[in-house]
Amino acid sequence: MIVKNFLTGEYVIFSKNRIKRLNNIKSEKFLTPKNICPFCIENKNMTFEPIYSNFGEEIRVVDNKYPIIGNKNNDAFHYVLIDTKEHEKTIINYTDEHMYYVLKSIKDMFNLLSKNDKINCIQIFKNQGKNAGASQSHSHWQIIALPILPKKQEYMINTLKNYEQKNGKCYFCSMDYNENNIFKNDEFLVFCPKDALYCYEINIIPIKHITSIQNLDDKMLYSLGETIKCCIKKLNIVKENVDYNICFYNALKGDKYHFFIQIIPRIYGTLAGFEFSTGMFVNSVLWTDAVKILR
Repeated sequence: MIVKNFLTGEYVIFSKNRIKRLNNIKSEKFLTPKNICPFCIENKNMTFEPIYSNFGEEIRVVDNKYPIIGNKNNDAFHYVLIDTKEHEKTIINYTDEHMYYVLKSIKDMFNLLSKNDKINCIQIFKNQGKNAGASQSHSHWQIIALPILPKKQEYMINTLKNYEQKNGKCYFCSMDYNENNIFKNDEFLVFCPKDALYCYEINIIPIKHITSIQNLDDKMLYSLGETIKCCIKKLNIVKENVDYNICFYNALKGDKYHFFIQIIPRIYGTLAGFEFSTGMFVNSVLWTDAVKILR
C-alpha cells in the first residue's frame, strides 16, 4: 500500500513483510567512555564556554565544536544543548522538573535566535543513540539556525497555509484523533500519523492552536515534558533502550502553523538504497498496529 504523507508530500510504502527480514548484524549499546566525553561537566575544557546555562549547571548550551554551518556572518548558528551532567542518564530517567527546565532552555534559545532578522529557520532536534545519528552517547540536543528555509519546511508551511485558507481551520485542529490517539492530557495530544513515514512514529500537538514553543507558558512546558517522557517510556516497551530522534516544528515570522513534535524511533533499520534513490519511505508497521501497541 502506497500513501502520500500530507505534510511533506513524500510517499511511504506500508509493507508488513519487511519486518520478517533476518538481521544478522549485531549491534551493541553505544556508550562514549566517560573520561573522553566532552559533555561531562568534569571534561568541560573539551567544549567551548557555555553561552547559556540553567537548572544549576545541569543544562548548558555551547557552540558546536564541529558545526554543520558556521557563525561567521551572524546568519547561521549551530549549538549543542547538554541536558544533564550525568553521563548515562536519559530522558526516561529525568524528573518532571528536569524535563521542564530542558524545555524552558530550548524555548529561551528559540526566543534568542528568533530575534535575528537574518534567520529563516530554527531546527531543534535530538539524536538519541548511534542508530539515530548521535556521535556522543551523553544526552544532548542540537539547535541549528539557518538564513534559508529548507524545501521540506517550505512545503509544510505552504501545505498548512493552503489547507487553512481552503477549509477555514487549521489542519491539526480539524483532524479526528479517536482512532489514532495514544495519549492525551489537558494540554497535549499524542497520536500515530496514518501516513507515518517511520515505524511507530509519534506526533505530539498542543490541543489549543499554538504556533510555536514561544507561546507555551510554564504550565504547558511542564506538561509537555511529562508528555515527551511518557512517549519515550512507551517506545522503550516496544524496544528496550530504543534509539530515536525528536524533531520540533515551529512557526517563524508569522507563518500559518500548528506547533508539533515528531518522535522517530529507530527500531527497524535505517534508510537505505531504495529510500535514497527514490525519495520514498518503507514502513513495516501499519499505523493501526502501532496504535494498539503504544496504547
